[in-house]
Amino acid sequence: MTRMHRSLSLMAAFAVLLCPTAARAAINPGAGTSGAQFLKLGAGSRAGAMGEAYSAIADDVYGVYYNPAALTRLTESQIAAAHAEHFQGISYDFAAFAYPFGRETGHSRHVLAGSIYNLSIADIERRTADTRAPIGTFEAGDYAYTLSYAYRAMPNLSLGVSGKLIHETIDSYSASAYAADLAALYTIDDVFRGRPLWLSGVIKNLGTDISFAGVTDPLPRGLVVGAGTRLSKRTKLAVDVTKYRDTNAFIGAGVEYLHPFTQNVSGALRGGINTHRIDNEGMNLMSFGAGINFYRAGFDFAWVPYGDLGNTFRFSLVLRFANK
Repeated sequence: MTRMHRSLSLMAAFAVLLCPTAARAAINPGAGTSGAQFLKLGAGSRAGAMGEAYSAIADDVYGVYYNPAALTRLTESQIAAAHAEHFQGISYDFAAFAYPFGRETGHSRHVLAGSIYNLSIADIERRTADTRAPIGTFEAGDYAYTLSYAYRAMPNLSLGVSGKLIHETIDSYSASAYAADLAALYTIDDVFRGRPLWLSGVIKNLGTDISFAGVTDPLPRGLVVGAGTRLSKRTKLAVDVTKYRDTNAFIGAGVEYLHPFTQNVSGALRGGINTHRIDNEGMNLMSFGAGINFYRAGFDFAWVPYGDLGNTFRFSLVLRFANK
């Protein structure tokens, strides 16, 4: 058995042991009982292309969403922006900034980061009776404002926390809630003949209930457990197992291949699977993407299908700044 086969076998066994029923297609009895569902949508194109399996391998500012503890991998400031076009005119936008300090070789001791993500839809037709012609339109929007802190507690252990202000609006109605994510990232060195194994755990959306127009719902609290490794100098593999309070556990797995063209220019190809929407009719299990890194800028694209509901196209940008 080759080294790659051993790595793949171990990662697969890890996922099965953590969640032996994750791939079953069954609707959770609590489906639809959580508010602020937009908190599950992810962020950025790299993770989207890799089946949202990113909590253990996050090495850029998008870790503020997937695993704030992983922000200690940053050694320079980063700004990120992402846009996703969903079906039925729904737009999803994400922006983040991270500033590391206490920098050491290959990592930072402390990192502060902030992010904003927003799901919005405009021109919703307004009707007061069963008629074909609307009497006007209105808008709806969901927002999350996040402040994150990451701390490298030990050479192999990083911890992170994110505080969130969540705000939702529909026409003249609005609601707010507060939440927090708690995260850890642990590195086991030299597992695969010099290759590390990264293990992650994230508790998501611990917070207050959200009340909207007289209806109160809990937030979509969740748990993410992940693992990742480097199959080669250019290839990463990751697996995440995720369970929200209103979903069954599901598996995301992805691979990323980087190819250098010059010293300052490289490209990437990515692919993944995610069983979260396995009940949907049509193509929804696989996702693909690509990217280009040019000096201190990176641009990424991902195609994430939602079966018969339609396709999602993600575009994201990262800018890196050397800290003095």
